[in-house]
Amino acid sequence: MATPQSMTRDQLASLAKSYFQAVDANDVDLVLSHFAPDATLTVQTDHVTFTGLDELRQMFSGFITNSKQMLHEVKSIVADEKTGKVATQQYFTGESLEGTQSEMLNCNFFDVNADGKFSRVVIWMAGKNPLK
Repeated sequence: MATPQSMTRDQLASLAKSYFQAVDANDVDLVLSHFAPDATLTVQTDHVTFTGLDELRQMFSGFITNSKQMLHEVKSIVADEKTGKVATQQYFTGESLEGTQSEMLNCNFFDVNADGKFSRVVIWMAGKNPLK
């Protein structure tokens, strides 16, 4: 069993990159494969938290279903092998099915558990939350 301390910086960074690739590919099951069963995802700037795979599935399914296209361009990653934490800065562009364009610079903070899954994700968004 992997522990956050046994994951290298590159492995932690790859986990975050893989998550964004899964979101951009509109693959809810692949997105959820990154999360522990009791994980939380908080959009701090919108004061909303989703807890557990069922809530995460509902949120990501709605987000993906209502998106015509999206792209997360990761600009920077900081990973701490000792604590199993990863921070990313990414530029998000997207278009909803209704044609609303979104462009924002966001930061995500990931806690990785002993199984190599996200136990906690906190997101800071520079614009309107499309994850509702």
